[in-house]
Amino acid sequence: MRRFAAILLLLGVGATLAAASTDYYLGESMRQLGLRDAPRQASDGRSSERYVSRGGLSLYAEYSKEFILVDGVKVMLEDPVGSQRGHLTLSKLDYEKVFVPLFWEAPTAAVRRIVIDPGHGGKDTGKINGPYKYNEKAATLDTAARLKLVLEKQGFEVVFTRTKDVFVELEDRPAVAAAAKADLFISLHYNAGPAGDTASSGIETYCLTPAGQKSTNAGKAKSTTGAEAGNRFDQANMLLAWGIQRRLLAGTGSEDRGVRRARFAVLRPLTCPGVLIEGGFISSRKEGAQIADAAYRQRIAESVAAGIVDYVVRGRPAPKAAK
Repeated sequence: MRRFAAILLLLGVGATLAAASTDYYLGESMRQLGLRDAPRQASDGRSSERYVSRGGLSLYAEYSKEFILVDGVKVMLEDPVGSQRGHLTLSKLDYEKVFVPLFWEAPTAAVRRIVIDPGHGGKDTGKINGPYKYNEKAATLDTAARLKLVLEKQGFEVVFTRTKDVFVELEDRPAVAAAAKADLFISLHYNAGPAGDTASSGIETYCLTPAGQKSTNAGKAKSTTGAEAGNRFDQANMLLAWGIQRRLLAGTGSEDRGVRRARFAVLRPLTCPGVLIEGGFISSRKEGAQIADAAYRQRIAESVAAGIVDYVVRGRPAPKAAK
């Protein structure tokens, strides 16, 4: 309760630092979260700022960008980074829903039981890689089996939404987590570009869009103000998504498509923190071949497990990106 009160106080202090009605000065807000200025790097944009936390977690922000880099990992924002009076600014919602979860050192809840949701199944094949005759429903189920073994070695209990090639309705998947009284929900998917696109690649990890924010896959659609059941875990969702995305990039060397927000049906009704992972493009000439390789799917599974462990124990040093 004492730490929760401190967070509320922190948010109140942030409001007094408003550079405009809905914007905060980035530097002042970061110092309130315990970060300090960090030296500029040669690659930094002209209008950019760097900060570092007491634990060594880095932040890079650049004017007009729709994302920040947290320990080198792209995290999408509600509004592009702004600028006033020569200082970068951020929106109030981004401060509360992105920066506070990632940089305020609040403890996470204990995790014992994890539900793994292999996307698609049965009549729903998901995306298909033509040259390798490999489809998403098979890739997700195989990755889930590998992830289960890794997590069980770490002492976690694992429950599946499906264990074989069967169709499961979207609403039944989070219901499994509720029935199992799960502590985390991990939905596994692989991506695909438009018809004929064999070049798009990269990994993205989604958490549920907070109330009042627009989803990163919604284009110019208006924000939804209503809260979903899963929004009770907004802070944990963001932290979990970032930790898994960081480990996936380090473990695969794949392109970083960012931590993103969406109101996916499997995330909205959750009774625990959860994320949906797009582990690469099965339609990609290069990445599709990797996903069809069992050794690569093992790397995906091990990376997701490492991200979950990081979320549980907090404060592990950032891994170096694969070359």
